[in-house]
Amino acid sequence: MQSLFLSAVFAAFMVAGAYAPFAAALGFIWVDIVRPQQLAYSIINGQPLSFIAAVVTLVLFAAKDKKAPPKFGPILTLIALFLVWITFTTALSTFPTQAWSKWDWASKVVIFALLIPYIFRSRVQIEAFLLVFVFSSGTILFSAGIKTLLGGGGYGTLAVLGTGNTGLSESSTLAVVCVMLIPLIMFLMRYTMIFPRNKLTQALFLGMIVIALSAVVGTTARTGIIAVGVMCLMSLAQSKKKMWWIAGFALTAIVIMNLDLSSTRWGNRMSTIETYNSDGSAMGRIKVWQWTVEYVGSHPLGGGFDAYLHNRILGAGPDGETQYLPDGQIGGKAFHSIYFEVLGEQGIPGFIMYYLMIALALMKLFKLKRTWKDDPGLGWVSALANAMVTMIMVFLAGGSFVGIAYQPYIFYIVSLTVALDQYVARVVRDELKTKGRGLS
Repeated sequence: MQSLFLSAVFAAFMVAGAYAPFAAALGFIWVDIVRPQQLAYSIINGQPLSFIAAVVTLVLFAAKDKKAPPKFGPILTLIALFLVWITFTTALSTFPTQAWSKWDWASKVVIFALLIPYIFRSRVQIEAFLLVFVFSSGTILFSAGIKTLLGGGGYGTLAVLGTGNTGLSESSTLAVVCVMLIPLIMFLMRYTMIFPRNKLTQALFLGMIVIALSAVVGTTARTGIIAVGVMCLMSLAQSKKKMWWIAGFALTAIVIMNLDLSSTRWGNRMSTIETYNSDGSAMGRIKVWQWTVEYVGSHPLGGGFDAYLHNRILGAGPDGETQYLPDGQIGGKAFHSIYFEVLGEQGIPGFIMYYLMIALALMKLFKLKRTWKDDPGLGWVSALANAMVTMIMVFLAGGSFVGIAYQPYIFYIVSLTVALDQYVARVVRDELKTKGRGLS
């Protein structure tokens, strides 16, 4: 039954795409996040659904929907250059099997990011993108959140919907994405056009926020508490009622200080933040980061995907001494950081492209936020830009301790920034044309 349901959902997206090409692209987002081919036991199990959805989207877009294409500006140019660069570094990798395997899915993410501004051009299409993004991620975090509320949880032990230690099945990744989704859910709760704005809709979105926060607690990932902290600080900075936020922080701090959480899984895990120097896992990451800086010093162009395999680091012992794998054994400790991941794999040129792309997106979002915050018709653009800024900041902070640089979430936000900016430009241009006709 599960296989039949997942197959039917995928087919529905593709059929809907025949009538509205952007619907097929929504199917790609759903596949990219949920990975139904890994959840189904038959029919679509193991099938290249991302490739099928991408081909259907491109064919339908080329045949039926080519009006008002966006300008190929600096952000899209950087994404395109980054795609070329990761292909170049992969071709030079000394671990070609592993490198091309990662390139296979990472390149699809980057290519789809290039297409987003061309496919999602109206307010309804942009909101549909956001809703599919939220509910697709919600498929995973819902199971994690409910299990936490029922008493389950624990780092590396929280069973979620999915397989393996990849994507949202990985605890730290799930924690960061859960927090990233909260500002987006809050935006949808206030500005949705597709859902009716009533108490039932509010209850739905509020429930998702509770589930998301529960999932963060259930993962007991230290990255989660950092992500939540950054989100709260961003909300404080953006809020007009700062005293309420300060009072809330103070009350929360007082409650936590007077609770004995040391006996809980979450409290025990969080306590290791203060004692990172005696934590083998944390010290192992620091050793890898040190190795990465040295590696890029002698390999400024990077080592391609999975370049960490060169380090052969197993971890760090109680005395802080680096422990290595036996000679002749291929492997090593992963980067565990978006900064060192990009630096080690794509070198200095790739690092500049990646973070310049994000910086330009932030600048564009800040401009959209300031420009349209008091506009009655485009106030929602300012609110969405505000939510996306928070999402990026959470990603940049939480990603410091987890390797999710090529996961779709950041590329979706950066590319959607271009789509949002182009939407506003079209609205303004159409209004000027209308006024011009009126004057004539």
